[in-house]
Amino acid sequence: MRALSKVLSVLVLALAISQLSGSCVTGPRGAYDSHEDNLAGARYHTLQRGENLYRLSLQYGVSVEELKRFNNIWDVHDIKTGTRIYIPQNGEARIQEGVGKRWYEATQQASDRGPVTSSVKFIWPVRNVDISSRFGVRADSKHTGIDLRNPDGTPVYAAASGKVIFSGDGPSGYGNTIMIKHTNNLITVYAHNSDNLVAEDQNVEQGQKIATVGRTGRASGYHVHFELRLNRKPVDPERYLPRVR
Repeated sequence: MRALSKVLSVLVLALAISQLSGSCVTGPRGAYDSHEDNLAGARYHTLQRGENLYRLSLQYGVSVEELKRFNNIWDVHDIKTGTRIYIPQNGEARIQEGVGKRWYEATQQASDRGPVTSSVKFIWPVRNVDISSRFGVRADSKHTGIDLRNPDGTPVYAAASGKVIFSGDGPSGYGNTIMIKHTNNLITVYAHNSDNLVAEDQNVEQGQKIATVGRTGRASGYHVHFELRLNRKPVDPERYLPRVR
């Protein structure tokens, strides 16, 4: 009888554990039950046609690397429409206030439609053009701009005339960042600055000093990360800049 009682006790305990495990979270990479929306900071975004991790990072104030890590994504170019993406670290709350919201609102000031070529004549944002990383796929992620290596405190200039639509600490590891709108559908971004020297809503002229080179945010060395976004999408800045001899 003792043996039978012991076996029954083990079976009851195993059943209780299985029932509990069916209602618990197994971690960001695991399966969630019907109570997932009650978890602090947890939510999902179903990827729509035309969306990607880069756009979600801006929308929710979460870095692309975080999205990749929490969703077990290795290739950012191989994500199908309809995929449910886990948004970590209370991204929704971060976008509703503070830097995330300002950054997202700034990106929305540029139209997603317009000419695919630009009549704006750009200049390099630094005098010494030393490219440490170019636009395109880097490792297993896409580099959305070019990195221009220069000493700490080197002046950063506006690549073209326009209006400052963001100046502050950008999300996703950008550090001190400036965003300038040049035309209805064209903006430039200057990131990792040591100091931002212009304010939002300020008009700037081409060649005006707007910042100094730094390594704020996630930067491995002193440089300015320079982006050019056409119709809200990052494009290769070197296609629009003077050729370096």
